[in-house]
Amino acid sequence: MRVIGETMSTVRKLGSIAMVVLAITVAACTSSTASPPTSTTTSTRPPPTSLPPTSKFVPAMGVVTGLAEPCTGPPTDLPSHVKVQLHSGLTLVASQTVRSGARYRFSVVRGSYRLTGWWGSEDVTVRVGHTVTANFLDTCD
Repeated sequence: MRVIGETMSTVRKLGSIAMVVLAITVAACTSSTASPPTSTTTSTRPPPTSLPPTSKFVPAMGVVTGLAEPCTGPPTDLPSHVKVQLHSGLTLVASQTVRSGARYRFSVVRGSYRLTGWWGSEDVTVRVGHTVTANFLDTCD
């Protein structure tokens, strides 16, 4: 029995020593004489703008819209469609085909454009936050 008692005593002493060594190691890893780290924040939000809190957001786009009717001649019961195209220079920017008398609508960045269709063409200038209206009505009666 004496051997078991001595073994248990040795195990307790080794356990106590291990706990002291562990405590010293942890304390050494966490203590530092350097100044505390500075705070850094990583965010996916964009930086705040310089606009005052009462300012309204102004979109970077303008709108070209209007009614479009086909050149049909005498009235018929058949629904007709009108193709309206918007060009910037030689580049086709947008195109819509709408039913007769329906409204077309293009949201575009500011600039000069040319609307084209059966009526020929019309130049429009789009400003930020404004709507340009160009109606193309049936004049073929």
